[in-house]
Amino acid sequence: MNKEQISNYTRRISEANPTQMITILYEMTLDYLRDSKKALLDRDYDLYEKELTRAQNCITELIRSLNTKYGIANTFMQLYIFSKRHLVSAAIRRDIGYVNDVINIFVKMRDCYRELEKLNQAASVITGAQQVFAGLTYGPGHLNEMVADPYSNRGYRA
Repeated sequence: MNKEQISNYTRRISEANPTQMITILYEMTLDYLRDSKKALLDRDYDLYEKELTRAQNCITELIRSLNTKYGIANTFMQLYIFSKRHLVSAAIRRDIGYVNDVINIFVKMRDCYRELEKLNQAASVITGAQQVFAGLTYGPGHLNEMVADPYSNRGYRA
């Protein structure tokens, strides 16, 4: 994941409601998996394993986010455990097929959560975060983001 993607995810996380947070985790997992595929094709095995580990960490966070009060949580848990096992096999065997299987699962799950986002209009999980307005200024060939926050210290003083 490059610096621009990290910055984008950081901004999105600061503004996300609970459903959007899950969607972001799916998207991060998919980015790590795609990066791992590229590393494997480039024969950079260290990076390949690091990216798979990062994807597994995202899946672990998805497991932690499950609400076990609902029956469907067990189905999600099984999918997550299957995916983690598949990624362990992918790391050991260096087989891109295992990674592709997990990508296929996560693309479908991410798409489902994108639809759920439309139904959930809850407030952001993180309070007191700066709000980012994009599109206010333009530079040569790129868009500049501007932070608009009347309370620049947000309660923190050095």
